Amino acid sequence: MIEAPQVTCEERTHPPRAVMIVIEAAGIGQVAAAQLAAQGHLVLLGGRHFEESERFAAQLRDRGGSAFAVHLDLADPRSINQFLAAAHYLIGTPDVLITDAGLVGLPGTCVEGACIGAQTLATQLIPAMIARGSGDVVLVGPEFAGVRCAAVQRKVDAWLAALDAEFVGTGVRASAVRSAQPGAVGFTAEAGRLLAGMATESRLRLVEMLPAVGAAR
Repeated sequence: MIEAPQVTCEERTHPPRAVMIVIEAAGIGQVAAAQLAAQGHLVLLGGRHFEESERFAAQLRDRGGSAFAVHLDLADPRSINQFLAAAHYLIGTPDVLITDAGLVGLPGTCVEGACIGAQTLATQLIPAMIARGSGDVVLVGPEFAGVRCAAVQRKVDAWLAALDAEFVGTGVRASAVRSAQPGAVGFTAEAGRLLAGMATESRLRLVEMLPAVGAAR
């Protein structure tokens, strides 16, 4: 488990944002959550490993951050609805959604139901972002979840392109973090910090990890 950093006033350099992190690759999600909470942002972790996520969220709260965890199974429509209801209560309308498209971290596996569930979740959140005139949807490449599947990568790329088209002129931004080399696995810490930066840095939109690496750490 990633150690949560101590929150300091000096680290709170950005206006607070409500950030929803839905990543099954727990290490990456925890790195991003720790950095965002340390900067004063409101963080909600969603995923199937609720107990681990809640322990980590509690650690962030103990150190002065605002973080919560809610169980979410993107392959189950009822779970998505329950998650959204809990999210509305805990963080309100999110400013940022960070998701790895519901991948479960099984090498060579394409999880159709979870990918559809990730898009269903996003479609429930995007209208409020568009109405507000600001927001971010950040997609995480499947290689960071340990999934080496060309079909999934193509779906993530197609989703990013579709979001780009939908967001034209709205003030909402679609972004992505992925490996520069298909099939490679990125460093957990670097990827997590990039995700946190994309939630707060207006100039970042598409980042390819360079150099591509062969194993997570």
